[in-house]
Amino acid sequence: MKKLLLSILTCVLTSTNNAQVIPVDQNRSSFFISSIPTQTLYWQGANSKALIVFIPGGDGNLGLKPDTTDKKYSFYQTLKSLTNPDLTSGKFDFVLLDFPYPMRDVVARGTDDHLVRIESVIQYYHAKTGLPVWIMGHSNGGISLTNFIQYLQKNNKTDEIAGVIASALRNGSNFNAPVDFPILFLHHEKDACLNTTSANSLRLYEKVKEFTKLDIQYTWIKNGESESNDPCRSGFHMYYNSGTEASKVIDEFITKNLNDARPN
Repeated sequence: MKKLLLSILTCVLTSTNNAQVIPVDQNRSSFFISSIPTQTLYWQGANSKALIVFIPGGDGNLGLKPDTTDKKYSFYQTLKSLTNPDLTSGKFDFVLLDFPYPMRDVVARGTDDHLVRIESVIQYYHAKTGLPVWIMGHSNGGISLTNFIQYLQKNNKTDEIAGVIASALRNGSNFNAPVDFPILFLHHEKDACLNTTSANSLRLYEKVKEFTKLDIQYTWIKNGESESNDPCRSGFHMYYNSGTEASKVIDEFITKNLNDARPN
């Protein structure tokens, strides 16, 4: 019965609200910053109050094509549900960020080219929608997320973001003071990926709580299923068949912080 309900939910999620691919130009270029645009997949919510930019894990290369209108995997459908008022509040726009080259080494997630891509996407969609921007990093995307926050801190630009979703962070991710935005930590209680241990994310959660009085929350994801694939790329790590559990936690966290979110 549980698998049947999850299958029905997946059909509902994939049958509505198609996205569009939008290429975003780099906001600056140099010898170390490529001029190749960043492909993004954009879902628009209903009466949206905030926009979420998602930084993918893995090698960061989703392979978006100009005619791509959806990503069928359960994980992306969970994120997509944040734009659907039949499944969540639906008051969020959502953007998947697709890097133009595979990053097989996490060192690439700290390069100028990489960080400028993230900033260019944030600036583009803030100008396009006028919405406060939250950034979400998952797994290897946690390295990008925390590197990007350090980039903003170094350049006194943290007002470009309203908040952060830190999901199944890769070991090696790190937050430094000052943190002047709310952060939601997500982790599946059965995540078996050795590169994204809950001990690491819990340590970061406790660390961040020590140097900010803003809303810092840690939530375990409990539903879902395993898969017979790499545990760092599937199953519980990717909230496989967890329905809208993760998206509803994100929905509730951002909603309660909307009144306090800085207009970026």
